[in-house]
Amino acid sequence: MALIRKLTPLAAAFAALASISSQAQTVPQRMETVTVTARAAPLLDADNADVGGFAAALAKTPQSVTVLGADLLAGSAAQTLSQVLKLDASLSDSYNTTGYIESVSVRGFLLDQGNNYSRNGLAISNYAPLALENKERIEVLKGVAGLQSGVSAPGGLVNYVTKVPLKEAFTSVTVGADGNGAAKVHLDANRIVGGVGLRLNLVDEHLDSHVDQASGSRQLVSLALATALGRETSLSANLEYQRKSQPSVPGLGLLDGNGDGVGDTLPSPIHPRLNLNNQSWSQPFQVSATTAEVALTHRFNADWQGRLAANTQTTIINDRLAFPDGCSNAVNYVYPGLCGNGDVDMYDFRSEGERRSLRSWDAHLDGKFTALGLQQAARFGMSGRSSRADLPAMQAYNYVGSSNIFAPVAVPADPTLSVLNTNSRERALDAYASLVSDLGERVQSFLGVRVSRLSRSSELSDGSEAVSFEQSVSTPWAGLAWTPTEHTTLYASWGQGVELEAVPNRPTLFANAGQTLPALKSEQTEIGIKWRPHARLLLTAAAFSIDKPYADDLPGTSADSLPLRVAGAKTARHRGIELSAAGAVDSALSLQASLMALDATYTQAIDPTLVGQRVTNVPRYKGSLFADYKIAAVPGLALNALASFEGSKTATADGSVELPRAWQVDVGLGYLQRMASQITHWRLNIENLTNRIDWREAPTTTWGGIYLFPSTPRTVRVSATVEF
Repeated sequence: MALIRKLTPLAAAFAALASISSQAQTVPQRMETVTVTARAAPLLDADNADVGGFAAALAKTPQSVTVLGADLLAGSAAQTLSQVLKLDASLSDSYNTTGYIESVSVRGFLLDQGNNYSRNGLAISNYAPLALENKERIEVLKGVAGLQSGVSAPGGLVNYVTKVPLKEAFTSVTVGADGNGAAKVHLDANRIVGGVGLRLNLVDEHLDSHVDQASGSRQLVSLALATALGRETSLSANLEYQRKSQPSVPGLGLLDGNGDGVGDTLPSPIHPRLNLNNQSWSQPFQVSATTAEVALTHRFNADWQGRLAANTQTTIINDRLAFPDGCSNAVNYVYPGLCGNGDVDMYDFRSEGERRSLRSWDAHLDGKFTALGLQQAARFGMSGRSSRADLPAMQAYNYVGSSNIFAPVAVPADPTLSVLNTNSRERALDAYASLVSDLGERVQSFLGVRVSRLSRSSELSDGSEAVSFEQSVSTPWAGLAWTPTEHTTLYASWGQGVELEAVPNRPTLFANAGQTLPALKSEQTEIGIKWRPHARLLLTAAAFSIDKPYADDLPGTSADSLPLRVAGAKTARHRGIELSAAGAVDSALSLQASLMALDATYTQAIDPTLVGQRVTNVPRYKGSLFADYKIAAVPGLALNALASFEGSKTATADGSVELPRAWQVDVGLGYLQRMASQITHWRLNIENLTNRIDWREAPTTTWGGIYLFPSTPRTVRVSATVEF
């Protein structure tokens, strides 16, 4: 009831917006060049994606791209990034837990939080919670993205595309709740006022997780604007503010069953509601993120057009929790892992006022021309990105006692600021070009290169341990597509990527803690086939091989000295096959299906025993099938289900501990009710229908910790969307 009272003023504001006069809803003719021409997107199918960087249909490009549209996200009732990842077999969790910043792994590679994400084609940082309510779709380019983004991890590139003003005026209000006690109100309103298109999204959410003592709140304000400055020129802008406060839930660890000081046994039974960050002094993880964006588009003639865009993003984080890590209650100190009886050391961690800012811009020119007797499509551009992390001078990371995962106990707080933080600066200036050439009626070549000038520096917050470097790198890319029939495309591609790594800020673990390391190149080869049985269904198959260098640790020169982390000390090779089907099978059945088989192993390392071992937290195979079926006998009624499964994953570097195979089934029901001019969409979704509980993931962090996260218990969600 308290939540309802809290949301009442917001709901009243929603209703007030609906009363804007019909005159204001009239769309001026000149708005047609800057607004989407139709509201309703077809269910699950997509023809194009901006993330690939080529102005060509998905069915014709020599790339692997997944598009997860708003209709798919709504149908599956996805609330978090971790739930979104279940919709494609090539995407996986990596240290994704309640209340904390979520991460994405693609083709077995963890994406970099600062370099592998974009928003409407402009670089952003992922140090912020994802708001799905104002996103039209999520685009994922799989594999190296050096041509598209320059410095980035080789797994892929994620592009969030926001909702834009539309021609048709509307207001929709969604009210939802789940069985854990969470509740949300969401407004999506579209208007044309004085020749300017406006799209407003507002969210007020009470967060209540299945995990004990993990309640919080989230608010979102998002405004998109679009207008025509002339017949050939348009201007758009976008502002997003999000605030979230919720306790983060730490992972558990492997139990040391034989007393040798290293965890080697999965805890059993699994308690998915356990939260060791449940001390009387525990404080929530808090984040506020602001993003502002503006873009100017101009068409010079029928063949050439340009775009200039820029954005700025600021994220402020208060990272606080009671953190369980290691165990000192045994004869041999256990790390990574916990004592065999479930004992675990507890630390009071606090880093308040972390400020991360990023500014990026992009200017490019797209055109078509004829050269050497061939039709050409080209893009020439420049872009820049500047980011900085300004952290508090000191953080707290203090041992405060011992607890137990089977019988948690209270421990005292110690917020003493005891550890220096690391500040960093990064700048990149890129020049890039791509060319698509028609080599014949059925053959196209795709060529591109990006040249990046990097500048990176870091230092401890007291000014010591300063490191800086500058580096120029080029990331070429080439592809060839052959279309033997109108609906079939075979392709081959090759490309390079480049990425930066930084040593974790753990001065007790590394001799060069916090330092930035030089950029290194990864490389990918891919072949594939795409087939459209009909206009709304795309089937794809791809085989790929990616080689990626990693930083690793050189042992200290003496027994009591710390290891030195160096760039390029080990290499992993990920080889795999991906199959996918997306779109409408017929007028009643739509699906999003994918399957991946992946062999991810180390091919070179300082430690010779690591060579040939599987990369941790990466399954050998994974599958996902989402299907939506419209019941003809009951107009407006649709049933859906999401089935996902994955093979075992190693949890330790030597492969001695594996997470068992896992699967899950989610189901949903939707009913579209039409009454006069009002439409109501009712939804019921059940996540984890069978209430099967598994260890979902076991990521190894950059500092060597191994953490376990369980699957989510059965959760019922209901919502109603009223459009008027």
